[in-house]
Amino acid sequence: MQDGRLRWLPGVSLCIIALALGVGCPQDTPDELPLVEGEHLMRFVHLSDTQIVDQESPARLVRFSPFALSAWRPQEAYGVQTLDATLRIINDYADRKGDEDFPIDFLIATGDLTDGCQHNELRWFLDTMDGKNLSIDSGELDGADRVQNPLDNPTLTYEAEGISPMIPWYTVFGNHDGLASGVFSIDRDAEDPADWTAQLLRPISAIIGLHRQFPPRNEFNPITAFSPAIITAAKESANAETLELDLWQLRAGAIAADADRRFIDRHEFIHEHFQTASLPEGHGFTESNKATGLARYSVRPKADVPIRVIVLDTVPPSSRPGLPAHYGVMTREQMDDFLAPEIEIAEEANEFVIVATHHPSADFDLPYFGEKVGTQKFREFLATRPNVIAHICGHTHRNFVRRIEGANPYYEIETGSIIDYPQEARILDIYYDAETGMVRLKSQMISHMENPTRLSAESFRRSEIHASFYASVKLQGDAQLLQGQLEEGLFAGWPEQIPSKTERFGLESDRNFDVVIFRD
Repeated sequence: MQDGRLRWLPGVSLCIIALALGVGCPQDTPDELPLVEGEHLMRFVHLSDTQIVDQESPARLVRFSPFALSAWRPQEAYGVQTLDATLRIINDYADRKGDEDFPIDFLIATGDLTDGCQHNELRWFLDTMDGKNLSIDSGELDGADRVQNPLDNPTLTYEAEGISPMIPWYTVFGNHDGLASGVFSIDRDAEDPADWTAQLLRPISAIIGLHRQFPPRNEFNPITAFSPAIITAAKESANAETLELDLWQLRAGAIAADADRRFIDRHEFIHEHFQTASLPEGHGFTESNKATGLARYSVRPKADVPIRVIVLDTVPPSSRPGLPAHYGVMTREQMDDFLAPEIEIAEEANEFVIVATHHPSADFDLPYFGEKVGTQKFREFLATRPNVIAHICGHTHRNFVRRIEGANPYYEIETGSIIDYPQEARILDIYYDAETGMVRLKSQMISHMENPTRLSAESFRRSEIHASFYASVKLQGDAQLLQGQLEEGLFAGWPEQIPSKTERFGLESDRNFDVVIFRD
């Protein structure tokens, strides 16, 4: 192991057991140290960062795409189809009846369900989960005008399969669910959400084209009838050969307004999760969440299994208007008033704990003007709790696993995104052996490409090209150039760090691993 990273492949569980027994790590797998399988407690699916996008929304940073990977993607119009194709694979795993094919007890989506914090994007995500017919088109419904084979047109009405009614699913609040373009704070002081806006700095407004309207503006309003960079459902935005967005072909001008593009807040995000046909009601949120608007909760997904999932909200509750910040924060209030008490309650009930957040804990050291808990303190706290076995998260769009050392080690597991390459989810199995105190975590990556649909295969093709060229070559240089021009500390954590294609995929130990930890 180096820098907390898993570095072992087959035989790792045996090695850890040997170390725990004080006999050293064997060079092979001798019969006298057999792996204790343990009782299978739970199987669940972890997926993240679907970022369902209204590609026609005027509240987008499309012209900023040379500096921010998330501003525009050649595969973005295929988000619903990619999510649904992933759900089809999950349903298939749930239906298998082999010796090692356990039922899927639940699914958890760790945030960034939407791309632009819009009501219509959230409904598209929820309706996909419910298996409804939906059309990923806003404003003027012009998807049918696209010069494309209807079988290849992602903007036409789509019949989703949705998640199996036998699989309950839970949700987490992400930065794209609470901030404009995932980075800009939204002024929600107006009584009518139609009047909510996101302020931008003047240089950014000028780059993306907001100054081209009259009078010039320095804020986003998604329901406006003007777009700084018009993209419609009727026109393919990417070059057919290179998949590159030709910024010179984009124009600013009038578009069809759509009231359903309005910004949402935590209250509406929570309330919409009660307007679904899939289970459970609220998808983790309770009546208390509806009343308070706090996007955090604790749930025992399988009543007869002593495992509790504690879901946290790591999106900054407030940030400086106009300054982009997509990173996460662990507020002192959430740590002291919610996380710590919930872990203690679980410990008293003899329950293991899985902590779920959108952001990884590495973000917690980034600047935040309120009271917070930093990365090391957060990790140290979890590693003192004997019942915490894992922290799952997303946000980075990469597969990455770290063992956090301490009196009671646990694993922090980042799972890549559905919107970006390699467009995968993760199945996690948990075993427990009461006699030895062993907890075993087993991970298996799954992909819609195991049995792709026509549209999801096209989405994957585009995402791979995007990751191979734009992320690793073009954007890296442009983002570094822009970063050097910004005042140090002003744009904390932004422009975003751009993982390479290899980093997104992860090492084998970040993907399909089988490890154990010991608990008394």
